[in-house]
Amino acid sequence: MAEAKIWKPLELVKVTADYLAGKNIPGPRLDAEVLLCEVLGLKRRVDLYAGFEKEIAGKPLAAYRELVRRRAEREPVSRILGRREFMGIDFAVTPDVLSPRPETELLVESVLECAAPGKHAPPPDGEQPPPEAETPPPDSAGDEAMARELERLLDSYAEDIDDEQDIDAPPRPAAPQRKTAQPPARTRDGAPAAAPKGRNAPAPGGARISALDLGTGSGCIAVALAAHLPSARVVAVDASPKALAVAKKNAAKAQVADRIDFRQGDWFAGCRAGETFDFILSNPPYLLEGDPDIWPEVARYDPPLALYGGKDGLDCYRRIIPDAPLRLAPEGRIFLEVGAGQAQRVAEMLSRRGFREVDAVSDYGGVPRVVRGKAPGA
Repeated sequence: MAEAKIWKPLELVKVTADYLAGKNIPGPRLDAEVLLCEVLGLKRRVDLYAGFEKEIAGKPLAAYRELVRRRAEREPVSRILGRREFMGIDFAVTPDVLSPRPETELLVESVLECAAPGKHAPPPDGEQPPPEAETPPPDSAGDEAMARELERLLDSYAEDIDDEQDIDAPPRPAAPQRKTAQPPARTRDGAPAAAPKGRNAPAPGGARISALDLGTGSGCIAVALAAHLPSARVVAVDASPKALAVAKKNAAKAQVADRIDFRQGDWFAGCRAGETFDFILSNPPYLLEGDPDIWPEVARYDPPLALYGGKDGLDCYRRIIPDAPLRLAPEGRIFLEVGAGQAQRVAEMLSRRGFREVDAVSDYGGVPRVVRGKAPGA
């Protein structure tokens, strides 16, 4: 019987990647590896290749094809697994919070470089981050037969995935360009390096740094900042009590809960009278309402409250920027993540409000992603 077929990890990854590619899933090989690691209880993708002779059948195969079926229907891997890595830290994600995005790491890195110059310095001009090693694909002999076999198993499991439900993948991002701040440290196999130890204690002799995270969601920004900057004390505000519950759990797991004050409120309504901060940072909702190009993984699974910023995507910046100077310490700075094509308009808003040294930092795709500025002078 077909159900009795025994698979090797590399065979399964190869034919699954082909299957997902046929369903227009971006990054199909990576998704195939991550999902198989989950089923087999492996912490690193490289372990799939180290254990290339392992046999997979029965319940593990059934569990794997169920995960692949969900991914083929455009459910994000982070939702399937219930977690997402961000700056070397695992974060729980639920339908109540926005799944952390890699581009948001640049927001945190920009603050870290400002707070601790040199420790997060950019690479020399022209130097690119080393590409992730690509493991050679397994022997192609029999791939076509195995692909047909797996496709039959996947399509016959539970309900068929109808071709008319397929949604074309959005265009791939541009080739990576130089990023202003270095990405978090990674181990040789590409996995995130362990978070720093002793993170709950301030740096010896270091001054306390205060930061305000507006719209904290999963808490990824506040937690990562506290984990990588032991001298930081963070206030994290969100209007959603369900989101705050998730963020608090993530902070506790990362062992930084004692340095983050989570508060419910709408933007600055979560602040106390006279309270000011060295840094204000936010990744507010900035997608355009009705935008037809939003990925299905985003439109279907992330909470709308965390996604949409009005007809032009800038409504939240219009609420944050006017009051921001009142909440910044002298020489304090603001850092705002923006969508593609929004940086210039957000920078103009900051300049009109009196912010100094306004500029933008581009992500690996060359998109201006973080707009920053110094508090208005006296």
